[in-house]
Amino acid sequence: MMSEIDDQLEEEQATHVFAPVGVGSFAQAVTSHFRQRGRSTRVIGVEPDTAACLWKSLSCGEPTAIETVPTIMAGLDCGTVSTTAWPILSQGLSASVTISDFEAHSASLYLGSCGISAGPCSGSTVAALRRLSTADRKRLEIDSNSVIILPCTEAARDYDTPLDVAIDDPVELTQLLVQINSANPNMGSIPGPGETAIARYIAAWLEHRDLEAHCIEPTLGRPSIVGVVRGTGGGKSLMFNGHIDTVTLVGYDKDPLSGTIENGKLYGRGAADMKCGVAAAMVALAKSKHLGLRGDVIFAGVADEEDLSIGTEDVLRAGWRADGAIVNEPTDLCVVNAHKGFVWLEVNIHGVASHGSRADLGVDAISKAGHFLAELDRHAQRLRTSRPDSQVGPPTIHASLIKGGEEASSYPASCLITLERRTLVGETASSVEYEIRDLLKKVQQQVENFDFDVKATASRPAFESDRNDAFCHVVCEEAGVAMGTAPKIKSEPYWTDCALLAAEGIPSLLWGPIGGGLHAKEEWVDVESIRTVSAALTSIAGRFCK
Repeated sequence: MMSEIDDQLEEEQATHVFAPVGVGSFAQAVTSHFRQRGRSTRVIGVEPDTAACLWKSLSCGEPTAIETVPTIMAGLDCGTVSTTAWPILSQGLSASVTISDFEAHSASLYLGSCGISAGPCSGSTVAALRRLSTADRKRLEIDSNSVIILPCTEAARDYDTPLDVAIDDPVELTQLLVQINSANPNMGSIPGPGETAIARYIAAWLEHRDLEAHCIEPTLGRPSIVGVVRGTGGGKSLMFNGHIDTVTLVGYDKDPLSGTIENGKLYGRGAADMKCGVAAAMVALAKSKHLGLRGDVIFAGVADEEDLSIGTEDVLRAGWRADGAIVNEPTDLCVVNAHKGFVWLEVNIHGVASHGSRADLGVDAISKAGHFLAELDRHAQRLRTSRPDSQVGPPTIHASLIKGGEEASSYPASCLITLERRTLVGETASSVEYEIRDLLKKVQQQVENFDFDVKATASRPAFESDRNDAFCHVVCEEAGVAMGTAPKIKSEPYWTDCALLAAEGIPSLLWGPIGGGLHAKEEWVDVESIRTVSAALTSIAGRFCK
């Protein structure tokens, strides 16, 4: 290829060559050829944002292996630079440029419109040239007289069309995130695809801005993404936390992935819960890079909050901590400092299976379960009038699911009832299980042939933070500046990842945009409130981490 280029140039000299970089072997050939004695050609290395092993090695001053995020530039998807190529590239390149998949895709389409069959790896060089700023071009001495070589190393081929990672507006970013289906695979009659696609987009968005990105995926297919802006040292660290999964798309009116804006509201599944908060936090993280902070600013885009919150657990288990955390669930711009926890339990009422004609042999587990359900209803009423001092309201309990029997002609041998108990601070899975076991024993004393098992299957703690805490003051004051009025501080009955963060000793609060229709057939978020939250998060980071 180098000889062909020389032949085509004839006596003319190339001033610049853009060389795609995977492990670096092709770029090594380009550099070796055009940096021969007597030549003054500048060579610019080009890599995907998400697989920039050479760029990061140059930044570190030594070969550095990286974890890559999949890119449509498959031939450049390499995490380790060639040890043979490294000495030549580190000394011979004039510059190193990274580009996004969307930029490579756009350049590939442009080349196609010019009659050139070019895949995204070929489009990478055009994209890199386009991405250079005026200052970059001046430094590299690129002008109207330059002779620039853009090697075409790949013909046109099929690939998944990438999304634009250059979006900096939190509203536009919310729209794009809504258009990515990230419904939780553990929920709904039709399981969702999970968080892989949206996690990859967020990672690419971070890498495009040279922000530190980490993928945490102990459970395959359930990734969480951590982005970090490192401080200079000595300051407090702040975490923005937001879940990237949604509930099912089933039952949503119209298009759940539209992201359309009408009358100041942005619609779609997850628009409020909580891709608006995720977008606001991502933009605030990127802006904090330019604030010269001493402390770290961390963004955790976590999986599975709509089910069991394995994402935040994974992030904490991986060692990520902060001196303060804000979970950006939609709170109608109110600061939430307390909410309930929950315990899920399974109660199995045992019967005896027999033919439907043999009442003398069978014990009807479903009928026996009815006695327990009636007692449960009375217990629920008692709970609702207890704890008048609780700022989050009383504890509650309800039967969520019931399953029993095999066919109409048989006595059912079992009836399985799933319960949900919403808890207050101090209540635990053990204490709730003991409470339900007592109810069952009471029924057992009153009902003949009543037999049971009970166990807690999952639980999450309640959350409460001090309204007079210094972190709360900072959040409320900066939120008030962005809103133009002091935010209301309140508690909520639902559960969030705040509880997991607070359980690790991280002062935490809940604050996010105005929205409605969570888990409903139409979901929306107020557009201006997204911008308000993003601006305030930036200000909070600037003050807390200074």
